[in-house]
Amino acid sequence: MSTHSSETLVVRGACPQDCPDTCAFLYHVEDGKLVEVTGDPDHPMTRGGLCVKLKNFAEHHYNPDRLLYPMKRVGPKGSGMFERISWDEALATIKSKWTDIIAQYGTQAIMPHAYLGHQGTLNGLTAGDAFFNRLGSTVAEKTYCESGSSTAWIMTVGPTGGMDVESLAVSKYIIVWGMNMLNTNLHGWPFVLKAKAAGAKIVVIDPVRTRTAKQADWHIRIKPGTDAALALGMMNVIISEDLYDHDYVEKYTLGFDQLKARAAEFPPERVSDITGIPVVDILTLAREYAGTQRSAIRQGVAVERSPGGGDAVRAITCLPALTGAWRYPGGGTIEMPIWEFPFKFDFMCRPDWIPPGTRVINELDLGAALTGAMPLDPPIKSLFVYNSNPVSQAPGAGTIVEGLQREDLFMVCSELFITDTAKYADILLPATMQAEQLDIMVTWGHLYMHLNQPAIAPPGECVPNVELFRRLAKTMGFTDEHWDLDDWEMLRRC
Repeated sequence: MSTHSSETLVVRGACPQDCPDTCAFLYHVEDGKLVEVTGDPDHPMTRGGLCVKLKNFAEHHYNPDRLLYPMKRVGPKGSGMFERISWDEALATIKSKWTDIIAQYGTQAIMPHAYLGHQGTLNGLTAGDAFFNRLGSTVAEKTYCESGSSTAWIMTVGPTGGMDVESLAVSKYIIVWGMNMLNTNLHGWPFVLKAKAAGAKIVVIDPVRTRTAKQADWHIRIKPGTDAALALGMMNVIISEDLYDHDYVEKYTLGFDQLKARAAEFPPERVSDITGIPVVDILTLAREYAGTQRSAIRQGVAVERSPGGGDAVRAITCLPALTGAWRYPGGGTIEMPIWEFPFKFDFMCRPDWIPPGTRVINELDLGAALTGAMPLDPPIKSLFVYNSNPVSQAPGAGTIVEGLQREDLFMVCSELFITDTAKYADILLPATMQAEQLDIMVTWGHLYMHLNQPAIAPPGECVPNVELFRRLAKTMGFTDEHWDLDDWEMLRRC
């Protein structure tokens, strides 16, 4: 419980972490200093609770190792030896290096690398897309997470958010499929508990007996990567035993005959061999799910994390249409409700600025792109990293490090600290933390948007990502109106 004085200024904000919960914050400020960050008890979803990742979040802003000023490398690559320079020198160096690279190799010799080190609309995943598209750089395809399942979801039900997580409270049968909610979707779990208290049955499908599985009424231990087979086996039983909703299927679905034929290839005995689940459990699961309305499925991103994971999501997403669960409050399925948010990402990203024929490199192939294992013409001669630490987060770290050690690679990194990746940079740029910047926070786990208001002044010479790319745009001579918009106007237009 906060014990601060009456002089404490309280400012509302929201968590920047890549997490479905996106907790609502209260920043407590005294004499211009952030003294505490607590959960907002008035928020209907997160209800004042914060996860352990946010312990000491206020103190984190004052970490003595924080990067506060632009820096240039003065030692060997990877040594972490830097000295302070001005913003003018940093921007002039970037312009000089990029101008030379573009003159010799073209704009596609420059590549950005970013992901969800921040989840904001202004400063998050796509903060630099407009700038790099305007520059004409190589397009970095961001598919670390959710690309397979999101594509599968849209192919199956279109760009809809599916169920509201809060409606789980009135469900009568809940399957948590490939998600350890107690660890990774903590604020969704109370709605499950409310349903359970009202008599709902909770089923967890997971290879591991997680904390969530231990609290369920039934834990079904499935072999990893066999989720599609189980979903098709359930369909086999539901269709063959005539448990499906004929009216709903006829009026609101397409492709039933093809689905029926595919499901016929997965009788319970075959599915048992594939999944390791006893036949009797497959039969019971299918019958209970189809026979208990309001039935709900909470899908986790773990489902996509194997070969064929996208098809598994498609199969699971078909189940509530087959049974007509969508008819009922508390019925249906949830994957990633972000599709409900009316953001104008094209305004933020400006795909219309991408020159025709621009190449695309998947960020997962960063090591190969930097080392020549992926033949490229032109080669990558400059890398700009923000909102990401690929040395610790991307596959093939050894190959990435080999590429970052190239003396002919000019690397710029915008960061909070000198990370495993940042220590290889030629130029470091200091970024703001969440309490120091304005943003609207995107969430992929519920249906609320959050305005994060700056509570304290940025320390040193730190700037938000959105300001960083304004400065870069003007440095490179871009005169589009886009770069003259302030943060509030950007938010109004997105």
